[in-house]
Amino acid sequence: MEKQLPGTSLEPEEIAEMVLKKALSDYRKAQIEKAIDDSLKNRDKDEFIRLTELLKSIS
Repeated sequence: MEKQLPGTSLEPEEIAEMVLKKALSDYRKAQIEKAIDDSLKNRDKDEFIRLTELLKSIS
């Protein structure tokens, strides 16, 4: 049995999974934000609205 990390009740695998999920979420948000910027540059109102709603739903 592996030891728990000091000061937590979580196993190292649980913490690793949390870190991975956070990193993936941050990456996905960054991709959407870049796409929003592109939609603004292209003056694509429909795409901008779609992407901002998507970003709101995952934030």
